[in-house]
Amino acid sequence: MVAYHDLYDCRVDQWQKAADDWVDLARRSSSACEDVRAQGKKPLDDHWADATGRQAGKRLEDLADRLESGGDIMKGVAMVLDALAHSMGFAQRTLFHAAELAGEHGLGIRDGRAVGAYTGAAPVGPNVPQNVPQNVRDAHTKELGDIATVNGLMDEALREAAQADAKASAELDKPAKTINVADTSQAHNEILVEASHVEFEMLREDIPVGKDPHLQRAWWDGLTPQQQKDLMRADPVTLADLSHAIGSTPR
Repeated sequence: MVAYHDLYDCRVDQWQKAADDWVDLARRSSSACEDVRAQGKKPLDDHWADATGRQAGKRLEDLADRLESGGDIMKGVAMVLDALAHSMGFAQRTLFHAAELAGEHGLGIRDGRAVGAYTGAAPVGPNVPQNVPQNVRDAHTKELGDIATVNGLMDEALREAAQADAKASAELDKPAKTINVADTSQAHNEILVEASHVEFEMLREDIPVGKDPHLQRAWWDGLTPQQQKDLMRADPVTLADLSHAIGSTPR
């Protein structure tokens, strides 16, 4: 469960920094793997052909495989964190937009809900009494509509944040239990590929169909060029429905 102040105050940039750090670690692991194979395993095979040399070579090959697998697992972690940063960033921008809209309409935010001068909070009970002046009744009616709009945006932002948090948490638990993998095929074809699928699902679930054009444009501009191209290839029909808000889309 993600609360209003959790999302409003969260440091999305720290998730992006963590993703970048994991990418750097993955590169270092891959580089170490190449060094072990090129400067350790190969010279050993060329110049030490007895049983001891073969045993040492086997140990070096196992180390290289674990470094290669580790690199792929870390890339998977980075993919999930990158998607989490994007999803949380979009959810936070949606929440900020709701708060700005509340201010424009003279509403306040109390306990994560919009409140106003006439209603105090969005009512669920009786209608405005008939003896209330018409101008007050009109203001009350408008305020109810404004409150519903703001609360709808905040609910959507919190839903997006909770969804991204749950999906990322579940996916990050998996590599935490699969460290020191020696099977490079497992690391690449299972762990890394699955993480890439989760990354794409998280981005796809953020598509703001039917939402405020301002949010649709903010969502699109928050994607990297590669993410835009990937989503366009995977779901061109949905993105075409947003073209009036996001402008031209990559081909």
